Amino acid sequence: MRTSVRTGSSGEFFSAIVLLLFTAFLFQQSLLIHGDAKVPWPVSPALLPVFLGCCLLLCSLILLMRSCAGQNSKDLIGAILTQTREWFGAEESDWKRICGGILLLGLYIFVFIPVFEFWLSSSLFLLAIFLFLRAAAYWKILLVTAGSVGGIIILFQKIFNVTLP
Repeated sequence: MRTSVRTGSSGEFFSAIVLLLFTAFLFQQSLLIHGDAKVPWPVSPALLPVFLGCCLLLCSLILLMRSCAGQNSKDLIGAILTQTREWFGAEESDWKRICGGILLLGLYIFVFIPVFEFWLSSSLFLLAIFLFLRAAAYWKILLVTAGSVGGIIILFQKIFNVTLP
């Protein structure tokens, strides 16, 4: 029985590189957590992030090896550049929505939450993200926003007695 060798794609290669960079960041942050905790490794709060980082590292390396199988570096780099140009050049591409969502999330975390109360900052964020994504009719967006924020406040502040930011 003959088995075929699967060649990887440039998307898999790019994903593997991004995951490896995230893994390096995860390990760096875990070391900072361990340093701040000042406890031995077996009881350190950084133990779980390090374990998850090792799992992510293993999966990223497997993906990287699969993506490079049967391709030389010149073809792989050319395929990555072509795919990147197509992704950013296509009008129906989701990259604008992804970047806009990330910017709105950053605005929520770094501007809305420190400046406004929780209910107002969360309401503004949900309204902005729903309107940006054109999720539904305006009345539905308002209803979902009010229900979500109201439900969170009732659940956490009233039932669980947790102070919200």
